Amino acid sequence: MPRDPAKYLHDMLDRACFVQQVMADKTLDDLVRDRLLRSAVERELMVLGEALYQLHRTSPTLAQRITSYEEIIGFRHVLVHGYDAISMRVIYDVISDDLPRFVNQVRDLVAESA
Repeated sequence: MPRDPAKYLHDMLDRACFVQQVMADKTLDDLVRDRLLRSAVERELMVLGEALYQLHRTSPTLAQRITSYEEIIGFRHVLVHGYDAISMRVIYDVISDDLPRFVNQVRDLVAESA
């Protein structure tokens, strides 16, 4: 039985906000050098991408309201299956450049579903 789409939205928001929190004062060099930080961030982004994938399966119209949802799901697949091909610069840039917009969009969707 599929989960409620609101649950996926909450999961994504929680994961994204956690990544923002732990990376708030971190640099690319911190991410490269700190294996524990890198592992935590990668794991959170993987789960975020999986939640979006499941949201898309459950409620495609809702998932499509998130900018670049297909690229986010694809990024999750790269993190999981192509982990050796992705650079920390790409992950850092996603967190710095793309995550704030994602958080705002998901926050809006959560507010609508309340």
